[in-house]
Amino acid sequence: MLKRSITVLSLAFLLTACGFHLRGTGTMQMALTELNFAARDALSPLGKDVKSSLDNNKVQVSSSAPFTLYLGPEETSRRTASFTAGTRSAEYTLTSAFDYELRSGNLPALIKDRIEVQRTYAHNQDNITSSSQEADLLREEMRRELVMQLMMRLQAITPAQLETLKAQAERKAQAEIQAREAALREMQRTQPQQSPIRIH
Repeated sequence: MLKRSITVLSLAFLLTACGFHLRGTGTMQMALTELNFAARDALSPLGKDVKSSLDNNKVQVSSSAPFTLYLGPEETSRRTASFTAGTRSAEYTLTSAFDYELRSGNLPALIKDRIEVQRTYAHNQDNITSSSQEADLLREEMRRELVMQLMMRLQAITPAQLETLKAQAERKAQAEIQAREAALREMQRTQPQQSPIRIH
């Protein structure tokens, strides 16, 4: 197990040193050429990676853009996947996920979705440090996978689609406002009028 962990770590460091990138993390043709970017934590590793990937894919990040990409926090968890004969954990499954939205002004989210990635790794009870390093490397790889999937989803969205969704959201919001106003007028109309108080 120790030999396997060392091999995995060595290979990962070697690939990183050679400038290796996961398939799909390069540039791709994006229909959206301008976006505002907001995040629960823009300075988190995930927020920085998404911002960098937008730049690499020639998407201009501007506060004046008509649509905003909002990024939720990166959610991580770990659960036991299998046990050894002594009921000590032998494998763990890591999960990384985040929610994202495409918004326009104060309207409800035009698009709302979630991206999730899972990986399983062997935990070496005799070399906890090596296992922890392997888990950290997997977390970084999973984060890159999350960003790649986000870029692929954004690639499929066009400004025309967002404009259509925006128009639908505006009509829905206006209809809700009119319905509330009508209900208020009806309540005022049917509410019994109090008789003026006479003082003798």
